[in-house]
Amino acid sequence: MDLPADGRTVNIQLVVRRFRCKNPSCRRRVFAERFPRLVRTHARRTERLESLLTRIGVFLGGEAGARLSQDLRVPVSPDTMLRLLYRMELAPAVGLRVVGIDEWAWRKGVRYGTIVCDLESGRPVELLPEAQAETVARWLAGHPGIEVVSRDRAGMFADAAALGAPQAVQVADRWHLLRNLGDVAERVLVGLSIPPIRVEKTEPLAKLPRTTELKDRETRKDAERRQRQQRRQALYDEIHDLYEKTKSIRAVADRLGIDRRTVRKYLNAPECPQPKPRGGRSSILDPYRDYILARWAEGCRNAAQLYREIVERGYPGSRTIVKDFVATLRRGTPAELIVRRVRLGPRRLRRWFTCPPEKLDENERRFLDMVLEASPSAREAYSLLQEFRRILTERRADALRAWLDQAARSSLAPLRGFARSLEQDMDAVMNALTYPWSNGRVEGCINKLKLLKRQMYGRAGIELLRRRFLAMGR
Repeated sequence: MDLPADGRTVNIQLVVRRFRCKNPSCRRRVFAERFPRLVRTHARRTERLESLLTRIGVFLGGEAGARLSQDLRVPVSPDTMLRLLYRMELAPAVGLRVVGIDEWAWRKGVRYGTIVCDLESGRPVELLPEAQAETVARWLAGHPGIEVVSRDRAGMFADAAALGAPQAVQVADRWHLLRNLGDVAERVLVGLSIPPIRVEKTEPLAKLPRTTELKDRETRKDAERRQRQQRRQALYDEIHDLYEKTKSIRAVADRLGIDRRTVRKYLNAPECPQPKPRGGRSSILDPYRDYILARWAEGCRNAAQLYREIVERGYPGSRTIVKDFVATLRRGTPAELIVRRVRLGPRRLRRWFTCPPEKLDENERRFLDMVLEASPSAREAYSLLQEFRRILTERRADALRAWLDQAARSSLAPLRGFARSLEQDMDAVMNALTYPWSNGRVEGCINKLKLLKRQMYGRAGIELLRRRFLAMGR
């Protein structure tokens, strides 16, 4: 079978000469002449057709590649496509000087492998089935010409680079440093008690969660919530007292019968943690509140009438919600009652604390200012986090040591822990501020790998996945 012509399948009838060997000691008595540039031995397809089908298999896989080959008038089965991929020769990676390594997920949270990319060309050079220091070190040792290894801040990759490529300079990835900064911000904010912000309803709250209206008297649920917080405060004080005596997280956990992670969380918190806010659910009545308030100001006090009017404007909810809102209005003036209590969770504040101020819109900056005014610890965290972000983005290696000293004296335990972790990986962090290399191209290759995994579903074994992935990048 050869390449198609004019939309038709082409088959070449190849006639060859057969020879006999008269040497009695020769094992091959009969043999035929070869045509190495046309077809390989025992093959039923020409070299150029096999090359085309192999490229189709690389980019589309077995099933999709077989369907396309039918349309191209060179029909083959999906299994034949995969056999061609297994038979494909991969050129070994040579002359590597700067590589980036990172992990990729076979199954997220369960099993991981390692990807290695040539950062100078941006192409993947190896796909390892395990994310273990010994496996990565063994591969690095087979390429003694490597001069720079870019990696995230995982200790496993640091050990692998030190064992397999001791001559190479290790560079911490700047994106992972920014992500670590966001994680620190979230841990700090979880431990802070930031009071709810009182905001008038007329102010724009499109990007902020809403909660119920404030009430003047304490309800039964409020009393239960207050009692739970008192018990939480007592536990917080007891954990700190026991830790001062034992200096052991395990001993405190055993004594109180709680998990060590809870002990560590309470020890890292500068004050007793508050319960997590209920996540930002809004009411279906919200788009129509301004209209109801305007009609209320005009003198319309009938809930049924207001319900009929907003139904004409597209309100999909029930009459009960409107009646409850009107009952709230009857208990006081709108200016006094339509006040929202906004709770800002750690995930939302994480972005505000690590993002450049100029990238926040007006509402976000205004609410951030309210948060900073409400908590001295939040102001301290914001100042240190923003300073580290500027050092990282502006590549000011000379300012890093002063920041580490300042963070080490911070009253916030997560920031002190972050500073200690940077000290332990100081050479790689300093190299991140002085060298141009990062793992950006590696992350791009991981995205391509995810696409391949989804294409191959049940057939994505490591060898087949590796062959397709490496062939696509070359």
